[in-house]
Amino acid sequence: MGSAVQDAKMPSKAAVVKDVDLSRIYSESVAAKIVQVAQRGLKQPAPLPSYPHTVPQIGPDAGRYEEREADFWTCGFFSGCIYALLERSIRYPQAIDVPEHVRPQIQDQLLKLGRHYGVAINQMSGRTDTHDMGFIVQPALQKDWELTGNKESLQSVVNAAYALASRYDDRVKAIRSWDVAINDRYSITDMSTNFLVIIDSMCNLDLLYFVGHIQNDQKLIDIATQHADSIIHEIMRPDFSSYHLVNFDPRTGQPQAKMTNQGWKDDSTWSRGQAWAIMGFSQTYSWTKDIKYLATAIQCAEYFLRRLKEGEGKWHHPMVPCWDFDAPQDHPEEPLRDVSAGVITANGLLIIHQALQSLSSATASELPSSNTTNFLDIALQIVSQTLDMSYDSNLASFELPTKSMVNGNSVNGAAVTSELKIKESGFECILRNSTTNWNEHAHMKYADHGLVYADYYLLEFGNKLLRAGLL
Repeated sequence: MGSAVQDAKMPSKAAVVKDVDLSRIYSESVAAKIVQVAQRGLKQPAPLPSYPHTVPQIGPDAGRYEEREADFWTCGFFSGCIYALLERSIRYPQAIDVPEHVRPQIQDQLLKLGRHYGVAINQMSGRTDTHDMGFIVQPALQKDWELTGNKESLQSVVNAAYALASRYDDRVKAIRSWDVAINDRYSITDMSTNFLVIIDSMCNLDLLYFVGHIQNDQKLIDIATQHADSIIHEIMRPDFSSYHLVNFDPRTGQPQAKMTNQGWKDDSTWSRGQAWAIMGFSQTYSWTKDIKYLATAIQCAEYFLRRLKEGEGKWHHPMVPCWDFDAPQDHPEEPLRDVSAGVITANGLLIIHQALQSLSSATASELPSSNTTNFLDIALQIVSQTLDMSYDSNLASFELPTKSMVNGNSVNGAAVTSELKIKESGFECILRNSTTNWNEHAHMKYADHGLVYADYYLLEFGNKLLRAGLL
């Protein structure tokens, strides 16, 4: 972990849930880091050609975001970080820890930044070449609609849902995830004989449910539900661990291979894939209220938690998952982690916890482990250990601006500035220790780095707690 900036402030406001201190999720440094990066993008014309993706921890570019092309599947998450802060500033101003001189400007600046980063995403909202439309449009554009009533953003979200639905195949009874899968081990490129579905797809169904209800379009809802059923039948194993990738034969609708692309081996359990399953099935239950999806989410979570327990007494912070639960470790006392898998899981566990609160005792008692596992407590443990192990200590903060004058006067007694002044961090992600892809056959292998969607799901977890009234 990086060394702390000596004069940067740690959180000044307590944010405690069940004796777990989560203040760092809401800290000045979190807001300042996101603004630090976003204001750099504001200096480029929109649509932006690339978006923040990963932050290396070593090497000549350590600490600075590496960006990926604008149409890469992660483009929505940095914009989502901006909107997560905007949601706090509008709905939960007590939970955004910024100096007094920043508070009058923060909403306008965040909205300006969010809209700038949203231009390219709006323009690609009709894409039919990817299943990742939920990841692309929901973190920023759906939130922009919810917070500001921006109809352009809503239309883009609607466009994205119909684009996603166009990838559904009634013979396979699933949405095609990828058009091709290519690494050093296999090259799957013929769409007429291959139909690739990945476990990550569960987390794009939320988009179909949302738009299906807005548009009163039962077809979108039915596609999402049928896809979830196909995942249960073909990607989930009997013990509720998950394959990463299933290749169906589109001519028969039957699976022809079950494999991995980012995990260790075909029959191993890639921890982030399991995390997508937990969150995706819990979201599906939230929309359908069909108890089988909640039961599936719980059983996926119980598997995840059993595997976490294997680290107790073996390595520090055992609630921060290894990148693959079955992969051998080069350094048994310091295993390769993926904090993104942990914070995604924490979001799913919080949804499960909330779902259980609404059930009768009789119904809840029929669910696996619902009376013995406190999913809120476990989610808090995962996030607490993640913050302790991986929260970057090279902090950012807001500086006092140089006073500007308008017609000889300061405005409202404060400086007029085109951007917020930042005492910059040397490490631009909030969290360290994510692993994107450590499969031995991957064309791009990278591990132990900052990752934009680890940061996004950390902020989203914080906002879920606020929405639930837990803070």
